[in-house]
Amino acid sequence: MIRTPRLLIRRFTLGDLADFLAYQGDPVVRRHMQGSPMSGREARRYLADQAAMSEDLLDCWHGFAVQHLEQDRLIGDIGVYLDAKLAGVGDVGFQFRPDQHRCGYGYEAMAAFLPYLFYSLGLDRITASCDRANTASFTLLERLGLRRGSESGAAGGSTLRYELSRRDWAGAARTPPR
Repeated sequence: MIRTPRLLIRRFTLGDLADFLAYQGDPVVRRHMQGSPMSGREARRYLADQAAMSEDLLDCWHGFAVQHLEQDRLIGDIGVYLDAKLAGVGDVGFQFRPDQHRCGYGYEAMAAFLPYLFYSLGLDRITASCDRANTASFTLLERLGLRRGSESGAAGGSTLRYELSRRDWAGAARTPPR
């Protein structure tokens, strides 16, 4: 578990199901995401799998619940994909309830998550991608220190790619957690 002044980043529980279904299926949240929202059955299985997953399991998404401490409810999630072919690299992502957008929770959660990725998991580099039209997400990634890399897709690139090395992150006057 990771605690910030306003948030608790933790493993999912089945008690998160209603809140998770509400935001991950919201059209505002899905606007820049590929695929379809999970069904109730899929979400239940996903939350159960995430709750029991070992942190060193490769070739899968490791999702974490973001709980607002004062509201005592799930407001979003963050996570990392660990690919066996890309040792030392994790691809990060996040999603939050629309009524919690523009409150700084995404930045707060991800800023607290980076030390976990670099020091606890021992990653050397993180990557992220987002739709070019998703200005909130790419602005957040840039505020966190990720640098824009390649673009993919038709007509000048519809998907923006970002990355950040542990060395660059640590060189930005950050210290490892105690």
